[in-house]
Amino acid sequence: MATATVDAARALDKAVSGEAMGSQAAYATLRDLCDTFGHRFAGSPGERGAATFLLERLRAYGLEGVTAESFRYTGWVRGSESLDVLEPLHVRMRALALPYCPAGEVEAELRWVGDGEADDYAAAGAAQGALRGAIVMSAAETAGRGAGRASSHRREKYMRAVTAGAAAYLYVNQNPGDMPVTGGLPGGGKGPAPIPGLGLTFETGEQLRRWQERSTVRLRLSVTASFPEVESSNIYADLPADSASPSAQELVVAGGHYDSHDISPGALDNGAGTVITLEAARVLASIARERGRGFARRLRFCFFAAEEIGLLGSWEYVRRHREELDRVRFMLNLDTSGRGFPGNEALVLTGIPELLPYYAGATEQMGYPVEVRNRFSSASDHFPFAMNGVPTGGIGQTQLAASALNGLVGRGWGHTPADTLDKANPKSLQSAATVTARLLLHTAQAEDWPAHHRAPEQVEQQLADAGMLEALKLSGRWPPPR
Repeated sequence: MATATVDAARALDKAVSGEAMGSQAAYATLRDLCDTFGHRFAGSPGERGAATFLLERLRAYGLEGVTAESFRYTGWVRGSESLDVLEPLHVRMRALALPYCPAGEVEAELRWVGDGEADDYAAAGAAQGALRGAIVMSAAETAGRGAGRASSHRREKYMRAVTAGAAAYLYVNQNPGDMPVTGGLPGGGKGPAPIPGLGLTFETGEQLRRWQERSTVRLRLSVTASFPEVESSNIYADLPADSASPSAQELVVAGGHYDSHDISPGALDNGAGTVITLEAARVLASIARERGRGFARRLRFCFFAAEEIGLLGSWEYVRRHREELDRVRFMLNLDTSGRGFPGNEALVLTGIPELLPYYAGATEQMGYPVEVRNRFSSASDHFPFAMNGVPTGGIGQTQLAASALNGLVGRGWGHTPADTLDKANPKSLQSAATVTARLLLHTAQAEDWPAHHRAPEQVEQQLADAGMLEALKLSGRWPPPR
């Protein structure tokens, strides 16, 4: 690359860095989002209000093609829930119905299945019918069970209980602090899940487990809920490419979900990713105005609805925009980004090993090296893009930071009532927004791009190699919708 071209690229990167690091807009926006709308559960007034908020901000930042694409589905509205211990004594325990938990009452013995992995169910005699008719209880996210072995997703643990003939399922937070954990059950957007599922605090789960070590534990749970037809909207807007660029029709997509669960404002999951995406859009649009033209490729900023109940928004987006997916160079997902500390950002690629050295080198050139790693995962909005062969990744935390974050495992405060604005670090949001904007700029401008789209059979093989295929089939997420 010619010296003048290198110098121009560096100057552009510095301009983006200065604009991002010179603003605390991300935290101010997160405060507005959380304090104005409260929770943003799929189909709720809070989610609809946040959609209008996003549309207004994107227009104010000068983005083009600001669009709301609405879609309808079967929603879920919490009623009441209770969990009573009948044996070895009578006491009511704290519990939280998981989204799409069916209404009803179950009375049965408790069975503990540890981490809820396939071998845990096997050890509990699932195949021999030992769990049939029981209330099965497992740990939620854990700190891992050895090198390279990740915890199964909640839906997979739940579906193992369903397959074993359980009458109900209890999901226990592994972070202490009296925080009941939540998370969507399979079938979100379509109607009730097969059996009741409730989230428990760590402390409640430990008490039940200790009782079961000494005697029979018999429980009664009761849930009410309704399933109205509701509407949500995906929001997106574009920063058009330089019209003189030969690659002007290619896209770089960035975004994450703006919905939350119904028990908190979801400041970290995913208010943080939402405002980081907004801030990257503001910064890059501002720089484009100053230079009088866009970048080499079109940038699209997306805000997906109804992620927490099954990635409904991103699947709907991919369905509607399927004809342009072959023009998407890269999709960068912002989900719980910025929840660590400045300098702990990482780029987590999704089954794209050829981009590992590429982005490691790119961030070295930026003077801000970040950890780059490759891990195929299915529980966020990059997944529908990856299932259609698009190279994807996300902004997360370094492995060390993620494992030590506040001493918590898994999502930490996420998916609990503690996911509130006070957990957000303004400087972390500022730093993550800077990293995001710079990576998007580099991805849009670079010509030496080594990644390629995957064919369907390649994607299926990747899932099999990652040990994910059978679990996805079990939870009804493979094959993907078309």
